[in-house]
Amino acid sequence: MNAATRFGRLSTSTPAGGEAEEEGHSLPAWIYHDPEFFEREKLVIFRKSWQVVCHVSDVPRPGDFHSLDFLGESIVVLRGDDGEVRAFHNVCRHRAARLLDGSKGHCGRRITCPYHAWTYALDGRLVGVPDRQAFPGLDMGRHGLAPLDLEVFMGFIFVRLEPGLPSVREMAAPYAAEMALYRMEELVPQGRVTLRPRQVNGPSYSW
Repeated sequence: MNAATRFGRLSTSTPAGGEAEEEGHSLPAWIYHDPEFFEREKLVIFRKSWQVVCHVSDVPRPGDFHSLDFLGESIVVLRGDDGEVRAFHNVCRHRAARLLDGSKGHCGRRITCPYHAWTYALDGRLVGVPDRQAFPGLDMGRHGLAPLDLEVFMGFIFVRLEPGLPSVREMAAPYAAEMALYRMEELVPQGRVTLRPRQVNGPSYSW
């Protein structure tokens, strides 16, 4: 039985007794290790869910970036010359080479592909193509970096690969008043966090 068939059974099944029970009904064990079901989860749930990348204070200057590898795709959050924070697929539109390496950094005023030197502005526009005459039909305006949905909520930057779920603000609305007390949008880094081994009940762990 494949995952689609089992998923169909799962979605239509009713516990013994005739009526669905809200409590005491857990997911079947096969869901936690079935690769086909995991692929379905990626498509239906994870690609549409918001992922936190960093805080706005982590990208204070134009050219500052943070990246995220998620579901086999590379995402970059970048501060533009206009002060706006944007999210893009971290790949060149020419041959899909990775543009920015590392989990964070500063790329200067331009993003240049290390493969064939296609160059992009910080707002994602394609602004430079070496040997431009070799691409007579190239529409520069249509080949900028591929954008992604981005939302800033209480200072934290969230991205998603596909639309589908409500905004972070909508989902967090029941807790917004309580969270506002912590003024998280005002957070700034105070220094490096370093982990060190500590002795806990005998064995040594990193905390």
